[in-house]
Amino acid sequence: MLLRRRAACALILTALAAPAAAAAEGGPLTDARLLQVTLPSTNLDRSIAFYRDTLGLKLLFQVPGAAFFDMAGVRLRIERVKAAPAMGDELYFDDPGLSREAALAARGVKFLGPAETVQRTATSDLKLLEFLDPDGNPLALMGEVRRP
Repeated sequence: MLLRRRAACALILTALAAPAAAAAEGGPLTDARLLQVTLPSTNLDRSIAFYRDTLGLKLLFQVPGAAFFDMAGVRLRIERVKAAPAMGDELYFDDPGLSREAALAARGVKFLGPAETVQRTATSDLKLLEFLDPDGNPLALMGEVRRP
């Protein structure tokens, strides 16, 4: 009985260690770059105007039912859907110092509240400033803000 328990414990420990070892070695996507993210839209023309004109993203091309934007080398695909899902994925835009807040506010972006500190370091705070696209998909500026 004791030998069975030890063998079972050894199998469990081996199984638990295997994912950690595989992660340390790297997997098939270890060095893969993210190419594209898709967000839903119930009104594609409205979303194109928001991402192109309000946020200033470069419209790469359109196909029936979708539009593709460049986000510093990652494509954003906005896809027409009949009904938006209850919650989409949140996209974070790199914004050191949260320097883009005023320009976006001037273009009509309504932030959900003040910037929120999510991490503190010795010299700066990592902050998020959240807002929504016209379909309610959550977006945010994320940046390290140096403390005075």
